[in-house]
Amino acid sequence: MTAFWEGFDRYLAARAPTEAHKAEVRRYRERIRGIIAANHNLMGFFQSGSFQHGTAVMPYSDVDYIARIHFEDKPGSSNTILNNLRDLLKRELWDATVTVRRPTVTVEFPSLLPFYEITPGYLHRGGTTDEDRVLLIPAPGGGWREAAPQAHNKFVGDMDRKHGGDVRKTARLLKAWKYEHSVPISSFYLEMRAAEYGKNNDSMYPFSACRSIFTTLADQGLPSMNDPARLVARINACSSESARASSMSHLRRCKQSINAASAAWLADERWDMNQALQDVWGSDFPYCDT
Repeated sequence: MTAFWEGFDRYLAARAPTEAHKAEVRRYRERIRGIIAANHNLMGFFQSGSFQHGTAVMPYSDVDYIARIHFEDKPGSSNTILNNLRDLLKRELWDATVTVRRPTVTVEFPSLLPFYEITPGYLHRGGTTDEDRVLLIPAPGGGWREAAPQAHNKFVGDMDRKHGGDVRKTARLLKAWKYEHSVPISSFYLEMRAAEYGKNNDSMYPFSACRSIFTTLADQGLPSMNDPARLVARINACSSESARASSMSHLRRCKQSINAASAAWLADERWDMNQALQDVWGSDFPYCDT
């Protein structure tokens, strides 16, 4: 017998990084860092994104790194450093495929994880700690945009501790839906929405939080959100209008399914509930008996 809440825990456990994943991440981190440090004035090299935040969903999540280079070395165009890092890593990583996928240089090894993405950054505004610092990272057209990866990591961590781990669970469920249906919506945006929900609510349960977030985003048309760390500009859901339109189509179907799952659970209609849950999170979602 699998209880409703146990189904979510089993689903997330099956999609968590394994010890083999983590060992691979550590091994490639040192290799990539060493190559960049030997050729650039590297001020810091740290993990950001899903793996750092504890919200990775296997086998989909990439491993993200920020390579903070001395600010005096910042070129006028971000294309310059992206192409430089691409050529450097392509030359030194003989067993990898290296491409530019703005704002990152993407490294693909024949390994367990899909991609390692390295974003070059330069200090823009300093703070008393790393968590207060704003960086400039590549933007479209060779420009630059602000980012505060360590502040966002701290915000997610603080909210997750407030709710005993349920912020990260909610973020992983939101992203699992995205990956299951290939929705062109920003994983970072979904993660910030989960953390924002944790900030604004005294209690948090992953299923009800997902239902509330999906409903709000569908009803409001995927609006940009204010940075919860109050350090950078507004955070967009999608990279283009066509991506937003596609995401909205998926969101409307998701809203119907997750509302149907909730109604069926309250009515003790287990078959309908499980069908609706699998409509949202895929056929691998465990069957819940109670």
